[in-house]
Amino acid sequence: MAENKGWWGGYPWRMVQTNLREIDMEDIDAARFARSLKDYHATVVTLNAAGIIASYDTKLAFQEKSHFLHGDSLKKIIEECHKAGIRVIARCDFSKISERLFEKHPDWAYRTADGNAVNYNGFVQTCVNSEYQQKYIFEILGELFKEHDFDGIFCNMSGFMVVDYDYHYYGPCHCENCKKLFKEQFGGEIPDKDDMRNPMYGRYIAFKNQSVKKQKLKLYNFLKGINENIAVNGFDYQRVESNQDMDRPAWVYQTSTNARKTSGIDKRMVADSASVDFMGFQYRNSSVSPALLEMRQWQNLANSKSTSLYIMGTLDNHKDRTGIRASQKAFDFFAKNEELYKGMQSDADVLLIDKPLLAREDKEVCGWIRILTENHIPFDEMKLAAVRPEILASKKIVVLADTRFLSDEQAQMFDAFVENGGTLIATGESGCNGANYRPRQENALKSLGVGKILEKRSGLKSSIFEIREKDEEALPLCAEKGLGYVVPGSSLVVSEITDPEKSETLLALIPEQLYGPPEVCYPKEKSEIPGLIKTSFGKGIGIYIPWMAGTFYFEQGYYNTFAFLRDVLIHLGNAKDLAPESTPMCEITVLKREGAKLIQLVNTSGCFANSFFEPLPIGGIALDVDASGKKVTAYNGGTVTVEKNKIVLDCLKAYEAVLIED
Repeated sequence: MAENKGWWGGYPWRMVQTNLREIDMEDIDAARFARSLKDYHATVVTLNAAGIIASYDTKLAFQEKSHFLHGDSLKKIIEECHKAGIRVIARCDFSKISERLFEKHPDWAYRTADGNAVNYNGFVQTCVNSEYQQKYIFEILGELFKEHDFDGIFCNMSGFMVVDYDYHYYGPCHCENCKKLFKEQFGGEIPDKDDMRNPMYGRYIAFKNQSVKKQKLKLYNFLKGINENIAVNGFDYQRVESNQDMDRPAWVYQTSTNARKTSGIDKRMVADSASVDFMGFQYRNSSVSPALLEMRQWQNLANSKSTSLYIMGTLDNHKDRTGIRASQKAFDFFAKNEELYKGMQSDADVLLIDKPLLAREDKEVCGWIRILTENHIPFDEMKLAAVRPEILASKKIVVLADTRFLSDEQAQMFDAFVENGGTLIATGESGCNGANYRPRQENALKSLGVGKILEKRSGLKSSIFEIREKDEEALPLCAEKGLGYVVPGSSLVVSEITDPEKSETLLALIPEQLYGPPEVCYPKEKSEIPGLIKTSFGKGIGIYIPWMAGTFYFEQGYYNTFAFLRDVLIHLGNAKDLAPESTPMCEITVLKREGAKLIQLVNTSGCFANSFFEPLPIGGIALDVDASGKKVTAYNGGTVTVEKNKIVLDCLKAYEAVLIED
């Protein structure tokens, strides 16, 4: 990633993305547009510029020009925004071309394994490796940026698109360009579908990654050649989305995780975690629950020191104003308290590793996000490929949530972290496969205390783990609550323990048992297969849970799993709950800079299944943070006192920021 030396470095990022429909250019008033953003305390705006439809008077034949260019020009809009102190990002979309262009250039299209193009409402999907994306989009960008004083660019739907707006799946691209390049680079045929069991699939993933990386770097260098102060998404700032759709309801921590892993541990990467106002593709003009949008903006602020709202149309012509009004609270607070966030970095001791997935959400990772958040344990998130030894050295606990595919070098890096005194918590098939997607005979992570992989059980329906009397000391909350069993879910890895003298095993598997009729529902067989292995390794410990604990908690949410994983984190892993007496519906983050710490609290109590309402006030939150002799200030209406080395917040409404200064 490029260093943030441009205008975006340290810039108070309050983004409003206005997805301008072509009709919005019919009567758009540049001064009114800029004024509405200024009144909203926005500092950055993204608006449609080029690609599928050009929002300016393009002279290029391979770009469709809007038929509605009767209002103020794109150039005038940029000028008015700049007068108002607002930076302007060009939204471009080169993922599709019109039918007219497709008929002239059929080789520009993405192709299915059967050779078909994907046409959705008269627009045809293009391929990253096509001449259109490799050559002609640069002529478009040259025209756009040489004629308009944009401050940055965001390319929508970049990369290999394998679904349409109805989420119909079409598989890997089989255009002639892709087939030829893949054959040359990897000596094989492109798989018909995304399938990790296909021996060629690992090579295809590498091919896609290389193609996308090469294309992004080419675009970056081209734009920097025009003006080095153009902020390029993916290099100078990073845009992600918090969204939902009709078959995918909102997840309460989606914005937090997006903001956290995008901004990084040092919070130097500008994170544009766009909170999507609308319900989904089908209902683009109707807002989701206002309480959800407000909560997302507070989560953005808490985890990435930024706010970002994404709407259709403009602030002044958007008919459903509920989400706009709800989001404005965080925009206003941030504008008033910009200095509070300057120079702040994460103060978390825990690092959760995200693995690359085709799906939008990794259930195992999401379960651990819930467990850590609901136990008030501040943590960072990072993609596996970005982890380095120096990053691990700053952490006390690392969580590998079913991180199956590890190279030898990555496994050695995590082992070294444990050997030097860290705690590694790993679940599921972590370490069971190589980076080439092929299974290993032995677990690559020596610090987990397991070696040869004996068996991978799947499709389990009634297997459970017994909490034995000898386990209770290590699992005190489970013992206190009287929990006799822990439910593992549908899969389990059985492995040899390499050195029993260095490992402690907890829980014992009761294999599949009858679950009907009730008269015969009792265990008839027990085993010594453990549900947790704790191993001393060098100066640290490895904790291996050979089942999908996070997934089961994310899907089912039972207290049974919550209590077990809290014991794992607090009592086995020595993590710290910053508010042990408070409700799990209080999300806490901690940032720091020299001489100060910023504790932020987000109230998530308004979440009921897939509905979001105004959160219930939470009174008397005692934060287990020593603030003796320090100045403590609440900035969003609360009152704080220091009592017996604890900070007590009188009431948390939606959000609070508590600054501790030396």
